[in-house]
Amino acid sequence: MQSVGGTSLFRNRNFLLVWGGQTISVFGSQMGYIALFWWVYDTTGSAAALASVAIATAITRFLAGPIAGTFIDRVDRRKVMLCANVVNGLAMSAAGIGVFSGYMQVWHVYILGVISAGATLVHRSALLASIPTLVSKEQLTRANSLNQIGHGISGLLGPTVGGFLVAALGSGPTMWIDASTFFIAAGSLLIVAFASPKASEGEGFRSTAKTAVSGFRFLGRERRLLVMVGLFGICNFMLAPTSVLIPVMARDVLMAGSQGLGFLTSALAGGMLAGGAFTWLLKRVQRHGIGIILGLVVLGVSLAWFGVSGSLIVAVVALGVVGFAVGVLNVFESVILQLHVPDEMRGRTFAAVHALTQSLRPLSLAAIGGLLIVLSAPIVLAGCGLAVGVAGLLALGSRGVRKL
Repeated sequence: MQSVGGTSLFRNRNFLLVWGGQTISVFGSQMGYIALFWWVYDTTGSAAALASVAIATAITRFLAGPIAGTFIDRVDRRKVMLCANVVNGLAMSAAGIGVFSGYMQVWHVYILGVISAGATLVHRSALLASIPTLVSKEQLTRANSLNQIGHGISGLLGPTVGGFLVAALGSGPTMWIDASTFFIAAGSLLIVAFASPKASEGEGFRSTAKTAVSGFRFLGRERRLLVMVGLFGICNFMLAPTSVLIPVMARDVLMAGSQGLGFLTSALAGGMLAGGAFTWLLKRVQRHGIGIILGLVVLGVSLAWFGVSGSLIVAVVALGVVGFAVGVLNVFESVILQLHVPDEMRGRTFAAVHALTQSLRPLSLAAIGGLLIVLSAPIVLAGCGLAVGVAGLLALGSRGVRKL
């Protein structure tokens, strides 16, 4: 169901239905996260409980990735995404019922979080693996840019709408609204069709254990892709603490309170939206690898700048640049993998990449509490930024990455 190279994405019915439905579900997820995390914090009064939920979901994504990728490359990817949306919808429906009825316990959140994390991983890998079958090669950058723009808009508006709904309706009903967006996304997949790879004859699911690691083996053979994945792993490790450090900066360093936190969060999401829009405007990119290197340097410098910022205005600008760089990097990473990974390997490879780049996030989240005992938030942020920037500069020495 590949589109003609000259056809506008906005005339590509299949792509628009898939993109539109999934963007609606991402917007709902942003609202649902606010409702769920607010309930956990309101119930326990513990930031450690929030971090524990984040760690549990990160571990789930790491462990489930290789196996999930195997099945994505064996069955109809459209059906995989449809089932993942339904599972997420049922999980959030159950959470909403538990909160509304008063039977919800914190340990339930861990179970639902693990289920949702696994379903989200499967969905994300299947979606990214399917984009090259929905659009032409020439449209990959714009298609991924549109995907990033959807995520940026959701990140910018979703938390605000979620906060309003929690205040007006409560956490339970807000979770039901989130659940409904997953069912809408599932419905959009019922009326589209696109190609998926077929399992080799005689292979089926019997060699799951062997094929589960084939995505990692593919990356091992493609050294330039492995180097790029390693760079993103370092980047994610250094960026993971920002979810904890941004509130600390807003309250204790910038003295900006909850309103300042809102400005900072919006700046990050707005920057990611701008990054997606920027890549959309690029007519042709010949060296995505150079864009990756420049993006990492800009990201590192702006993150360090945010750490040493002395005023809210400077911090908002710096964090906006961080978001912009993240948006560009996300688009270029997806395009590179879609161009250089065979269709029959994309599910496993995307899952392997996700596992590798996210594997150190739990360690990073767990370490931040101890670091803040001996170091200030600005110093930690500046150090993380410098590490990302140096990694980007070192990547200039990799000819393979430069030529991607």
